[in-house]
Amino acid sequence: MSMRRRVIAALRWLALAPALLALVPVAAQAADLRQGSDVTIPADTTVNDDLYAAAGTVTVDGTIAGSLIAAGGTVRVTGTVERDVMVSGGTVTISGPVMGSVRVAGGTLNLSGPVAEDVVAAGSTLDVSPAATIGRDLVVGGGTVTVAGRVGRDVTAGVGTLDLRGRVERNVRAEVTNLRLERGASVGGSLDYASDNAAQIDSGATVSGSVTHSPPNRTAQPTAAQRVAGALVGWIRLMIGLFVLGLLVLLPFGAFSRRASDAIGGAPLATLGLGLAVLIGVPIVALIVFVLGLLVGGWPLSLGALALLAIAMAVGYVLAALFVGRSGLRLLGQPEVHPLLALLVGLVLLTAVGLVPFLGGLIGLAAVVFGLGALTLTLVRSWRESTPAAAGAPGAV
Repeated sequence: MSMRRRVIAALRWLALAPALLALVPVAAQAADLRQGSDVTIPADTTVNDDLYAAAGTVTVDGTIAGSLIAAGGTVRVTGTVERDVMVSGGTVTISGPVMGSVRVAGGTLNLSGPVAEDVVAAGSTLDVSPAATIGRDLVVGGGTVTVAGRVGRDVTAGVGTLDLRGRVERNVRAEVTNLRLERGASVGGSLDYASDNAAQIDSGATVSGSVTHSPPNRTAQPTAAQRVAGALVGWIRLMIGLFVLGLLVLLPFGAFSRRASDAIGGAPLATLGLGLAVLIGVPIVALIVFVLGLLVGGWPLSLGALALLAIAMAVGYVLAALFVGRSGLRLLGQPEVHPLLALLVGLVLLTAVGLVPFLGGLIGLAAVVFGLGALTLTLVRSWRESTPAAAGAPGAV
């Protein structure tokens, strides 16, 4: 098994956040749920429960007595988290102490505080500063990784560039393009790496065990375990993308989104018919406009219509997931839950069923059709409701 496969298999733990939210709705309802453009926990504040935060900017300067589960463009943790941190964000900075493990996916990841247990990370850039300590293992996949702090056990990596400057108490296993051990770097066990390039080991760096260099494995066919791990990683990416889209829909248009999801259950035949009409009719009209546009001009309008249809299909899937999550939680006796929690539950259920061959494709198509129809129906109803109000306004003709 290659190092990259091991990293992918280890990154499956990043899926625990949405899965736990779906499996324990009663416990999640009792947690602290916060959303908005900016979520901030001040330095003198203690959250005596798990904190679920979704915002453009999430800042934790205070203390979280439970776990932190957060999604945002920028996530900054300078306070204390007494359990685990599970974060997805564009830029993630963790400088406060974490008493459990850190599982994070994002663009730029900066770790400069103590972590008592493991760090599992996926991102384009990861920087473990000299002030950071990791009590157990570091498992990372991404582009450029710099480890200047102390790792209590092993480092397992599948990255482009791995730069070791600190101390690793046990072994380093990596599949990399470039590997550097700079002055002051220390590996207490063995160094086993797969790469086309030889490692650059400074004379001031030490490796207590053996150093093994092997070529990267590119010819082996994926095993069943690899295919399952690949599907799981794809599922995680899909979940993150759809949830971020859901945030963009729910946060500014919460009431409209709830009305649209209710339309699926309130008028299933109407939403089904409208969804099919839009899904089939728009491409046909776009094709006609494109052909005519080549003759008389205006053909870019057809491309714009197809782009809008693609966006509407994605939004429709999110609305269908919201309907599934709210309906499922009602069946469990939890009718009043936060819309973001219902969205996560619905996304987990729909995307998990989507992994089933053939059946998953049919369920996904049905979700898109019903959601697209519900979106269209709600837009029409909103327009009809606004027209009489506008006509009755003072000065209206």
